[in-house]
Amino acid sequence: MTTRLASTLTKALNILDLFLNQKEGLSVTQIHNFSGINKSTVVRLCATLEKSRYLKRSSRGIYFIGPQIEKLAQIYRIQFSMEEIIQPVLTKLRDETGESVSFYVIDGNERVCLFRVDSKNDIRHVIEEGTRLPLSKGVVGPVLLAFSGKKGLKYDKIRSKGYLNAEGRESFTSSVAAPVFTGSGSLAGALVVSGLSARFGEKKRVLALNLILEYCKKLSEWLPAKDIRR
Repeated sequence: MTTRLASTLTKALNILDLFLNQKEGLSVTQIHNFSGINKSTVVRLCATLEKSRYLKRSSRGIYFIGPQIEKLAQIYRIQFSMEEIIQPVLTKLRDETGESVSFYVIDGNERVCLFRVDSKNDIRHVIEEGTRLPLSKGVVGPVLLAFSGKKGLKYDKIRSKGYLNAEGRESFTSSVAAPVFTGSGSLAGALVVSGLSARFGEKKRVLALNLILEYCKKLSEWLPAKDIRR
């Protein structure tokens, strides 16, 4: 790919990115102002994107996302595998914290450990993938309840903080957990790092929490808006 073609493609993608937070559409002038792309180039690229149905133009000259984008979104949702997105994140978190990492989802009145990566330490917190546990117990359970709308001061505090850092369900264990949302803002599940309290002390939990919050944000950007396939 030539440098000129790559530059043109980048500009076209930058224009499409502008529509991520624009429900009312954009004019050529607005696209020019927001992107910094030369106005004549904006006109040319928008015309090309409209012809390819990535954009559609109203009678007032306002551009909106076109039907081709929805087709791509549908294909993405069909091809999407949650495991391929989440498992590498769990491995990175395990390697960066040294402790066991899990991703839980709600299923009825229980939480299910959907994906799991165990610590490499000889003595470690262990849970098998597929394990079902009460939502009301542990650290990740209350996080799932809080961000699925459970009422109560306890859950209000978790929602206010955006996470829970506490002693674990089992004796002598500690965990930090935070919610993961889909692209549309609905709850997808929660990440939790768990370890022995003697090793996974407050300082290490704070460091792990910062990492969890960072990865939760990334996952929310990567997960599709709906129709998640497990």
